[in-house]
Amino acid sequence: MEAIDLKSIIGFFPICNAGAVLVYQIDYGEERVLASMPGEPPEWCKLIEEPVDGELELGFSLGSFFIPFAGVERFYGGVE
Repeated sequence: MEAIDLKSIIGFFPICNAGAVLVYQIDYGEERVLASMPGEPPEWCKLIEEPVDGELELGFSLGSFFIPFAGVERFYGGVE
């Protein structure tokens, strides 16, 4: 597996103890997010709203996963 460039990651969404969705960019003008799973190339995902516990949450889908922004952790580790 190739090393991840931590400088390009702005956030992550933990899926399990060994996996996470990595967030690289948020483009509010185009309503999309650049994200990937580790080891996969980043892809643009549309911003969407999905019901979570009866409330609509803003987020995006990556594959079969809905990633609510409320669960995305800010990542500061790549800042020099």
